[in-house]
Amino acid sequence: MNIGRAILLIALVFPGLMVVGTSIYAYNAEYAAMERTERYIERLARERRGDSRQLDLAYHRSTVHRINAFTNSTWGFIGGIIAAIGIHGLAVTRDDYTQDQRKS
Repeated sequence: MNIGRAILLIALVFPGLMVVGTSIYAYNAEYAAMERTERYIERLARERRGDSRQLDLAYHRSTVHRINAFTNSTWGFIGGIIAAIGIHGLAVTRDDYTQDQRKS
């Protein structure tokens, strides 16, 4: 393995995969929190025991979870692009060792 491939692995592929992994984990946690908040809003509205202020607060908390889930999925997508650029670079770069063997 030449130095260029090692740099691609260390600088792009591994960090990209780490961002994807952590983003998927954070997305799942936020999505679960958003579902809990949505069920709470539904229960408040169905039982009619919450006032307007309580419903507004629960709705805004749900919106915050929704935005966080969106940003986590966006970071996962960006990490996937970074990893894909590194993998593409690994696939395109030529290995000097095999080039030297073909010449002789």
